[in-house]
Amino acid sequence: MPEAPGRLIAIGDVHGCVHALETLIEAIAPAPDDRLVFLGDLIDQGRESCQVLDLILTLQQRTQVVLIEGNHEQMLLAARDSEPALRYWENCGGVATLNSYRFGGSLDDIPQRHWDLLATCLAYYETADCIFTHANYVPELPMDKQPEHHLRWALFDPAEMHPHISGKRVIVGHTEQENSEICDLGFATCIDTACWRHGWLTALDVHSGELWQASRWSLLREPGEATHRGQLAKAGLATMAT
Repeated sequence: MPEAPGRLIAIGDVHGCVHALETLIEAIAPAPDDRLVFLGDLIDQGRESCQVLDLILTLQQRTQVVLIEGNHEQMLLAARDSEPALRYWENCGGVATLNSYRFGGSLDDIPQRHWDLLATCLAYYETADCIFTHANYVPELPMDKQPEHHLRWALFDPAEMHPHISGKRVIVGHTEQENSEICDLGFATCIDTACWRHGWLTALDVHSGELWQASRWSLLREPGEATHRGQLAKAGLATMAT
């Protein structure tokens, strides 16, 4: 996808929270030349994964959309190939996804339009000055050499993070941040703020720094309520991941 002249906005782990996503989209009001980069984990845990995927299909008609594959998308895709993988995914929030199509549903209830959408997910997305991955990265490796595990599963531990060899800022999700505040180290930023639990879905304009956050109950957080966690992160506060 060619780089557009509009805003470049990263959106954290949606996890089936369609009301939070609807609220963010209304606040962002994306224009045709904006780019919305979804960092993965669109599905599972929350109750409206089906509706989330349909909303993204609608968004593609009005703005530029980039999808990164998260570990939950990876688990769903693997679930089609083996019974053990299916059971593993179901135990990691997949049951909620199936129920969003039909209570007690199965993989057969997922329409082809959603399989086709998930097939467009990228391992990472790189621009002239930013890199977007779901989970993490190996600092000394170029992006096309990154291990799959790091891109989708590795935790974002502030004490262990280092700048990427490219010098570009990296934006990730995956690792839920305590107190539902983003973790900004300058060279790397994690914006998974635990929406499906009791936190927020976060969107970040990576160039202007503008931040939007919404709860799964459609509450838009006032900008003054959010605090910058860069210094807290550098102090080594613990994080948790899903």
